Amino acid sequence: MIENEEHSDRKGAAPPLAYSVEEAAKIARLSRSSIYLALRDGSLTARKAGRRTIICPSDLQQFIDGLPLFPGRASAGGE
Repeated sequence: MIENEEHSDRKGAAPPLAYSVEEAAKIARLSRSSIYLALRDGSLTARKAGRRTIICPSDLQQFIDGLPLFPGRASAGGE
């Protein structure tokens, strides 16, 4: 599960319900451009709140989980 480092330091604080594009990019360790491309091609879902684009943590997690696996030895069922 994706953990938001900015909010995990506050004890007892509720996790965020949504991320901005900038927060989603930072949490996923991707560029803003990568996030916008994923939104444009439909592989990442977002919602609009006025002019703001917001991304639910579950949608970001689903996007990350749907990325292709790295074709290294470990992911190919090797030794």
